[in-house]
Amino acid sequence: MKIKSVPHHSQMHLGAKSDLLVCLEGLSEAQSVAPVVTTAIIDGAAIVQMLKPGAAKTFQEYANQVFIPYISGQLQYISCLDLVWDSYRGDSLKATARGNCGKGVRRRVIESAPIPGNWQNFLRVDLNKKELFSFLSKSLMQSFVEPPTKELVVTDGEQVLSVPSQNNLHLLSPCTHEEADSRMMLHVAHAAQQGHQGILIHTVDTDVVVLAVMISHPTLPASSEVWLAFGTGKSFQYLVSHRMSSLLGPEKSMALPMFRVLTGCDTVSAFVGHGKKTAWNTWKSLPELTGALLTLAHAPTGTTEESMKAMERYVILFYLH
Repeated sequence: MKIKSVPHHSQMHLGAKSDLLVCLEGLSEAQSVAPVVTTAIIDGAAIVQMLKPGAAKTFQEYANQVFIPYISGQLQYISCLDLVWDSYRGDSLKATARGNCGKGVRRRVIESAPIPGNWQNFLRVDLNKKELFSFLSKSLMQSFVEPPTKELVVTDGEQVLSVPSQNNLHLLSPCTHEEADSRMMLHVAHAAQQGHQGILIHTVDTDVVVLAVMISHPTLPASSEVWLAFGTGKSFQYLVSHRMSSLLGPEKSMALPMFRVLTGCDTVSAFVGHGKKTAWNTWKSLPELTGALLTLAHAPTGTTEESMKAMERYVILFYLH
């Protein structure tokens, strides 16, 4: 079955291309034509950031007039859609980082409550988002009237809801992952187990690209094709995750997240004056870094002296470039 290309107006036009993404694209050329897939996995928080309330006056109107039509539009071209949300805990490192981004206004999310005038300020409050995401999940499930050939899987806190009801959701729920970034990978694996060979991840985050490359071939069946819908405006494109993973090889693919952390990410500072391109090229010239990164990933508190020496040598070479 050939799946039609998703209309241009329904694509997510958020996010910017990072240096690391440019490096990964060097492995496999991106394409502008939508791939043939049967399931899509979507970051719900990114959708809410993108879909402004417009003329909607209440949260129920936002759900009925803006959010649900968007999701229904996406499901039109596939047989299964997984909608994955972030979860919010007050004791997390990410909560502290979000708190430093500015304060918003607390607003209870109920059907008849008016939509706040400043959508972005509203979304700065974790409790607002937690209530909104749960409200949208339940509203979406209640309104789902697609034919039996369609499946919808939606996270709600640590739990997972589905229509039609599935018996194997214990593979996905309960889930303690705080961020949708990593939780989406569980849904990718679940989709592959259910026989979906063409899987499309909608994201605006380079971290998701890194995780998708990590799991594509070392973890998933060889027949699985994992694509990523990523980009902004005219630069929107489809990245071939499974091909990137195949060209990197299983060990480098598994080490990629630790490379991302070592050279700078959301919660770790980058090296001064040097970007990901230099870091990437230095990695190519020092193959033993891969083993050190894998050791660090498997035992972050018990790194061997040999691994530390490899990483120290890497940093020295990094600054010599």
